[in-house]
Amino acid sequence: MTVLDGKSAELGLKARLLRLCLVLLGILAFVAVAVAMENEFGIPFKTTYRIACAIACLAFMYRIGSEYPGEQWPRIAFIIALAFNLGLFFSPLAHLPASKGDLLFFGAPDAAILLAARTASYPATDAHQRAVRQQLILGLILALAFCALILSIMFIPDRAAH
Repeated sequence: MTVLDGKSAELGLKARLLRLCLVLLGILAFVAVAVAMENEFGIPFKTTYRIACAIACLAFMYRIGSEYPGEQWPRIAFIIALAFNLGLFFSPLAHLPASKGDLLFFGAPDAAILLAARTASYPATDAHQRAVRQQLILGLILALAFCALILSIMFIPDRAAH
Protein backbone atom coordinates (compact mmCIF):
# COMPACT_ATOMS: atom_id res chain seq x y z
CA MET A 1 0.00 0.00 0.00
CA THR A 2 1.40 3.35 -0.98
CA VAL A 3 0.87 6.68 0.70
CA LEU A 4 -1.45 7.70 -2.12
CA ASP A 5 -3.65 4.65 -1.49
CA GLY A 6 -3.84 5.54 2.20
CA LYS A 7 -4.93 9.10 1.43
CA SER A 8 -7.56 7.97 -1.05
CA ALA A 9 -8.90 5.46 1.48
CA GLU A 10 -9.04 8.21 4.09
CA LEU A 11 -10.88 10.50 1.67
CA GLY A 12 -13.30 7.68 0.89
CA LEU A 13 -13.98 7.18 4.58
CA LYS A 14 -14.52 10.91 5.08
CA ALA A 15 -16.91 10.99 2.12
CA ARG A 16 -18.89 8.07 3.54
CA LEU A 17 -19.06 9.65 6.98
CA LEU A 18 -20.18 12.94 5.44
CA ARG A 19 -22.86 11.14 3.43
CA LEU A 20 -24.02 9.31 6.59
CA CYS A 21 -24.24 12.60 8.49
CA LEU A 22 -26.23 14.17 5.64
CA VAL A 23 -28.63 11.22 5.59
CA LEU A 24 -29.14 11.45 9.36
CA LEU A 25 -29.70 15.21 9.13
CA GLY A 26 -32.18 14.60 6.31
CA ILE A 27 -34.08 12.10 8.43
CA LEU A 28 -34.18 14.52 11.35
CA ALA A 29 -35.36 17.33 9.09
CA PHE A 30 -38.08 15.09 7.62
CA VAL A 31 -39.33 14.08 11.08
CA ALA A 32 -39.35 17.71 12.21
CA VAL A 33 -41.30 18.81 9.13
CA ALA A 34 -43.73 15.88 9.44
CA VAL A 35 -44.42 16.59 13.10
CA ALA A 36 -44.85 20.30 12.34
CA MET A 37 -47.29 19.48 9.53
CA GLU A 38 -49.24 17.25 11.87
CA ASN A 39 -49.40 19.95 14.55
CA GLU A 40 -50.10 22.92 12.27
CA PHE A 41 -52.18 21.49 9.42
CA GLY A 42 -53.54 18.26 10.89
CA ILE A 43 -51.86 16.05 8.24
CA PRO A 44 -51.16 12.70 9.93
CA PHE A 45 -47.54 11.61 10.24
CA LYS A 46 -48.30 8.31 8.51
CA THR A 47 -49.53 10.15 5.41
CA THR A 48 -46.44 12.34 5.25
CA TYR A 49 -44.22 9.31 5.82
CA ARG A 50 -45.94 7.34 3.06
CA ILE A 51 -45.67 10.27 0.65
CA ALA A 52 -41.94 10.40 1.37
CA CYS A 53 -41.63 6.64 0.79
CA ALA A 54 -43.51 6.88 -2.51
CA ILE A 55 -41.36 9.80 -3.65
CA ALA A 56 -38.19 7.91 -2.71
CA CYS A 57 -39.27 4.86 -4.75
CA LEU A 58 -40.26 6.97 -7.72
CA ALA A 59 -36.98 8.90 -7.54
CA PHE A 60 -35.10 5.61 -7.59
CA MET A 61 -37.10 4.51 -10.64
CA TYR A 62 -36.38 7.83 -12.35
CA ARG A 63 -32.67 7.40 -11.65
CA ILE A 64 -32.70 3.92 -13.19
CA GLY A 65 -34.65 5.23 -16.18
CA SER A 66 -32.11 7.99 -16.75
CA GLU A 67 -29.51 5.29 -17.45
CA TYR A 68 -31.49 4.28 -20.55
CA PRO A 69 -31.76 7.49 -22.62
CA GLY A 70 -33.97 7.30 -25.66
CA GLU A 71 -35.87 4.21 -24.53
CA GLN A 72 -39.60 4.32 -23.80
CA TRP A 73 -39.94 1.57 -21.19
CA PRO A 74 -38.55 3.56 -18.21
CA ARG A 75 -41.01 6.40 -18.84
CA ILE A 76 -43.94 4.01 -19.21
CA ALA A 77 -42.95 2.14 -16.03
CA PHE A 78 -42.63 5.43 -14.15
CA ILE A 79 -46.11 6.57 -15.19
CA ILE A 80 -47.68 3.20 -14.28
CA ALA A 81 -45.87 3.16 -10.93
CA LEU A 82 -46.98 6.72 -10.21
CA ALA A 83 -50.60 5.75 -10.89
CA PHE A 84 -50.23 2.61 -8.76
CA ASN A 85 -48.69 4.56 -5.88
CA LEU A 86 -51.49 7.10 -6.00
CA GLY A 87 -53.98 4.23 -5.98
CA LEU A 88 -52.36 2.77 -2.87
CA PHE A 89 -53.23 5.94 -0.97
CA PHE A 90 -56.92 5.20 -1.59
CA SER A 91 -56.70 1.50 -0.70
CA PRO A 92 -57.57 -0.02 2.68
CA LEU A 93 -53.83 -0.41 3.28
CA ALA A 94 -53.50 3.36 3.60
CA HIS A 95 -55.55 3.30 6.80
CA LEU A 96 -53.04 1.11 8.63
CA PRO A 97 -50.61 2.71 11.07
CA ALA A 98 -47.19 3.70 9.73
CA SER A 99 -44.44 1.11 10.02
CA LYS A 100 -40.89 0.46 8.91
CA GLY A 101 -42.23 -1.74 6.12
CA ASP A 102 -43.95 1.13 4.33
CA LEU A 103 -41.02 1.48 1.97
CA LEU A 104 -41.84 -2.05 0.75
CA PHE A 105 -45.48 -0.95 0.51
CA PHE A 106 -44.41 1.17 -2.47
CA GLY A 107 -41.05 -0.34 -3.42
CA ALA A 108 -42.14 -3.91 -4.13
CA PRO A 109 -44.89 -3.00 -6.63
CA ASP A 110 -42.66 -0.37 -8.24
CA ALA A 111 -39.88 -2.91 -8.69
CA ALA A 112 -42.32 -5.39 -10.24
CA ILE A 113 -43.65 -2.70 -12.59
CA LEU A 114 -40.13 -1.69 -13.64
CA LEU A 115 -39.16 -5.32 -14.21
CA ALA A 116 -42.34 -5.97 -16.21
CA ALA A 117 -41.67 -2.98 -18.45
CA ARG A 118 -38.06 -4.06 -19.01
CA THR A 119 -39.10 -7.64 -19.74
CA ALA A 120 -41.74 -6.55 -22.25
CA SER A 121 -39.30 -4.30 -24.10
CA TYR A 122 -36.27 -6.61 -24.04
CA PRO A 123 -35.41 -7.86 -27.55
CA ALA A 124 -34.88 -11.59 -28.00
CA THR A 125 -33.25 -12.23 -31.37
CA ASP A 126 -30.61 -14.81 -30.47
CA ALA A 127 -30.16 -17.60 -27.91
CA HIS A 128 -28.34 -15.41 -25.39
CA GLN A 129 -31.02 -12.72 -25.44
CA ARG A 130 -33.75 -15.35 -25.10
CA ALA A 131 -31.96 -16.76 -22.04
CA VAL A 132 -31.73 -13.27 -20.51
CA ARG A 133 -35.40 -12.69 -21.24
CA GLN A 134 -36.28 -16.00 -19.55
CA GLN A 135 -34.35 -14.86 -16.49
CA LEU A 136 -36.22 -11.55 -16.56
CA ILE A 137 -39.53 -13.43 -16.71
CA LEU A 138 -38.53 -15.62 -13.76
CA GLY A 139 -37.49 -12.52 -11.82
CA LEU A 140 -40.81 -10.90 -12.65
CA ILE A 141 -42.73 -13.93 -11.40
CA LEU A 142 -40.75 -13.93 -8.15
CA ALA A 143 -41.20 -10.16 -7.76
CA LEU A 144 -44.96 -10.46 -8.25
CA ALA A 145 -45.16 -13.31 -5.73
CA PHE A 146 -43.15 -11.30 -3.20
CA CYS A 147 -45.28 -8.23 -3.83
CA ALA A 148 -48.49 -10.20 -3.36
CA LEU A 149 -47.13 -11.74 -0.16
CA ILE A 150 -46.04 -8.40 1.32
CA LEU A 151 -49.28 -6.61 0.45
CA SER A 152 -51.46 -9.51 1.66
CA ILE A 153 -49.63 -9.71 4.99
CA MET A 154 -50.75 -6.16 5.67
CA PHE A 155 -54.37 -7.34 5.59
CA ILE A 156 -53.86 -9.78 8.47
CA PRO A 157 -55.54 -8.25 11.55
CA ASP A 158 -53.53 -7.71 14.71
CA ARG A 159 -53.89 -10.31 17.42
CA ALA A 160 -55.78 -9.31 20.51
CA ALA A 161 -53.57 -8.60 23.52
CA HIS A 162 -53.74 -11.30 26.16
